[in-house]
Amino acid sequence: MGNQACCTGTEASTQSEIAENSRKEPTLGNANIPGADVSTPAAAAGAIEAAPQADSKPEPAPAPAQAAPAEATQLASNEYAVTLDKSNGDRMGIDVDHKDGETLLIEMINPGLVKTWNDNPSNQDKVSMGDRIVEVNGIRSDVLQLVDECKKNQVLNLKIRRAA
Repeated sequence: MGNQACCTGTEASTQSEIAENSRKEPTLGNANIPGADVSTPAAAAGAIEAAPQADSKPEPAPAPAQAAPAEATQLASNEYAVTLDKSNGDRMGIDVDHKDGETLLIEMINPGLVKTWNDNPSNQDKVSMGDRIVEVNGIRSDVLQLVDECKKNQVLNLKIRRAA
């Protein structure tokens, strides 16, 4: 009876094997994870320290910097002017591409103000696919500002460059 089976062991050794083979999943914000820095980020710490006191009035936020519209430039020989009244909220009716970062390439003309412009016989310069909007209300060379200006419900003074 002195023989014991090789696969039996004490309960303590079984528990230690389970503990060795078990891995605890890290929990969010657990500071015991190697390499984890769960302290407050420096930027947030500065923001917390700079927060206004309850009894003081917060300072008004500074106005966002806006580029002043450039003065209207002269038309180049391959450019023409178009004026669209978008103050009623009408759509321009064009699809544009702005990948060059400076101009709006007219890819499609749909029903809207541009088509109405083209249909008016008194307008000699017709907007065509492939033309590029190079200026809107004095703004040039910044495609994001051009798009923003075109979205406003106001009169739009466009300068458009003919397709080559």
